Amino acid sequence: KLAEAHNNLAYTLRKQGPENYKAALTHYNKAIYLDSKLPEPYMYRGVLYVQMGDKKRALEDHQTLVEMGSPLAVELEYVVKNNREKAPEQFFGVSEKL
Repeated sequence: KLAEAHNNLAYTLRKQGPENYKAALTHYNKAIYLDSKLPEPYMYRGVLYVQMGDKKRALEDHQTLVEMGSPLAVELEYVVKNNREKAPEQFFGVSEKL
């Protein structure tokens, strides 16, 4: 019932490879359903969409982040433009909650 838990599970599944993308998408969607104001699921779902070859949906998540005023919009824009995450990888939103 925690959006953050679904987001973290989705992230972990996504990082394990394409065979887990469908399950990751399910958990990103659940995180957004539980807390539509949490920006991280939109960011990482957008990354997943890029990895799945669906930049149109990634840009929809980017637009949502822009409308939220989230700095994660810039990070997702980077992924969409470069077709990859930054290296070394950053865990967006984690340090803000510590």
